Amino acid sequence: MVKFLLLALALGVSCAHYQNLEVSPSEVDGKWYSLYIAADNKEKVSEGGPLRAYIKNVECIDECQTLKITFYTKVEGVCQEHTIVGRKGEDGKYITDFSGQNYFHIVEKSDDTMTFHNVNVDDSGKTNVILVVGRGESSSIEQKQRFEKTAEEYDIPKENIEDLVPTDNCDQ
Repeated sequence: MVKFLLLALALGVSCAHYQNLEVSPSEVDGKWYSLYIAADNKEKVSEGGPLRAYIKNVECIDECQTLKITFYTKVEGVCQEHTIVGRKGEDGKYITDFSGQNYFHIVEKSDDTMTFHNVNVDDSGKTNVILVVGRGESSSIEQKQRFEKTAEEYDIPKENIEDLVPTDNCDQ
């Protein structure tokens, strides 16, 4: 019985990272900058990839039951603006359509950063994506190290991490 309880505790602690974080409008609303992105299918988030998103604004609607996100993608070097609306499902994940069906949630937050996990499902299969956004246009070494740890927790190789700051020129 003791072994069972220890196993249950270990599983609970290891899965705690994957719980959805509750957010309030004051934490979410406003201007954001994409800092890092990574995916288990690196092609999807590489330069010109369909899921390489440069977040510009996030708006919390109806006590964050809906998130409205404005972002850019680049197609052949040309910036294209998009706005998606994600509605929170019963499991706490937001659901929206963009380059397939997307199920996303905030997995980490601080005063100046948020980390999203997204599962994109399209004709080619399922892709795990993580994205960190910040209130400022640059990041610290500590933020990158936290992102690397989060990528590892989602089985995304460190070499699949892309620094978005140097290529984010869509809002200029």
